[in-house]
Amino acid sequence: MSNIRRARAVGAAVLALALAGAAPAAGQADERPLDRERMTQYARAHRALNDARDEFHGKVGRVHDEQGRERARVEMEEQIAEALAAHELTQEEYDEITLLISLDGDARALFEEILAELAEETAPSG
Repeated sequence: MSNIRRARAVGAAVLALALAGAAPAAGQADERPLDRERMTQYARAHRALNDARDEFHGKVGRVHDEQGRERARVEMEEQIAEALAAHELTQEEYDEITLLISLDGDARALFEEILAELAEETAPSG
């Protein structure tokens, strides 16, 4: 199955579950509501993950041996795990919010609004 078809299938499945009001699977923690606070946590994690990935791509571009690339990949995975933990998200929660943002225009608008606010907070004053 192509990546596009897989993404569409996953999106359709998640949307169907959301519309059906499906209960969480057995053993799954109760989901926290995606309010502004939660979206801000996600946006901060998103920025940290992007930074880790950017750093990884920079390292991989400078490293020409397989062991060096593997070390860079492991470092990136550790940075991602630390960033998710620091923002109180699991990889699964992060992926679910990412999917929701891609499917829901209101969630996307809120995410972009929060990203803009975070960018203003970190912009150098001058």
